[in-house]
Amino acid sequence: MGKITFVNYPDVFMNIKFPKVIQIPVYLEIDVYDDVISFSLTNKSNNVGFGTDVSNNEKNIMEFISETGSYEIEINTQSDGVLTKDIEISDLNTTLIFNKIDYDFELRRIDNERNQISNSATENLAETFVSTDSIRMLFFQLENDGNSCSDIIWEVEGETENDGTVTEQNNGEEDIYEFIPNPINRPNQAGNASRQPNTPIRYTINCTILGLKRSFELEQDGKSVLRQEYIDYGTNWQPTRAEIFADNGDWNTGNYSTNGDFNVDAANYPYDSGYIAARGQNRFQEIWDQLLINYGNFCAQAGINNNGLTVNSSYRNPQRNNAVGSVLINSNHTIGHAMDVSLVGQRTSQRWNFLHNAGEQINGVNAICEIGSTQVSCDNPNISHVHLAW
Repeated sequence: MGKITFVNYPDVFMNIKFPKVIQIPVYLEIDVYDDVISFSLTNKSNNVGFGTDVSNNEKNIMEFISETGSYEIEINTQSDGVLTKDIEISDLNTTLIFNKIDYDFELRRIDNERNQISNSATENLAETFVSTDSIRMLFFQLENDGNSCSDIIWEVEGETENDGTVTEQNNGEEDIYEFIPNPINRPNQAGNASRQPNTPIRYTINCTILGLKRSFELEQDGKSVLRQEYIDYGTNWQPTRAEIFADNGDWNTGNYSTNGDFNVDAANYPYDSGYIAARGQNRFQEIWDQLLINYGNFCAQAGINNNGLTVNSSYRNPQRNNAVGSVLINSNHTIGHAMDVSLVGQRTSQRWNFLHNAGEQINGVNAICEIGSTQVSCDNPNISHVHLAW
């Protein structure tokens, strides 16, 4: 019995059999997975050799070489695993026999109870993540050939330099690889605030066992890209996926809007967008509809024309909130609980008071007259908007 070892992983090996020679020709048996597609044999003294496929599992090397000596055998697989072994050819009348093993495995993302995390029709839950997640990957054998999970080689590669590395977790389970993403150079301060959306963090997980390699792709989807900003900025509230809502552009004055007026590069953004984050629930439409009714009632009772209202700002993601100059990283705008509303047409103290009172009448809403971010009396002639928070 002998071994073929990985080039870069000498502790991982494949068994080969050297049967007792009782007749000519000599037979050298090598167990390989059916993933193997070819092999080469190279004379180590003069670097001369040959390569051939393994569709026929028997190869008489007399057809290919003319002298004995030290050779390196290299086995190539479809999944990019490469096996090498130095062997001594003492008889030209030697036949290599490849015993192909019907074997396969796959990688599955699982939760803490070892349940597979599957995709739904609308979300790629198995592939998406944020940097605070502990990601668990299961080595799942489709066929059991008796190999130990200790022979498995796990590797994680970031797709860009800012994806960083990962922190491996020791969970004591041979068939589970667990890690926490560790991205670097995340935008989280005034100097690198942006009015544009971030690109997703991406990793490729590679798993190799005895030359058979499988990969699993992890890439943040639009919801996770938005959630990641809150983690990067260390906000008090960090939204769950259930607190990320699809938006039609009416309430999103941030970087992930479908409205080109808010995001000049929206048409070129290759990832799903048009999301807002709202703590608990998304009340924007409900509050807006009630505000219009209340304000209209005040105008009708006073016998004045209702010229309407407009929203200056509503939801802002942390990067956008930073970029517009807000010093409140935990602003009500970033938790989806605020909108700034202005008058359309004539701006009078009476109308501002109507708008303020219309907001105050809504359950759970606090209305403040402001100039910029400064609170002022609703009789101030320079009011820019009424800030509604809930």
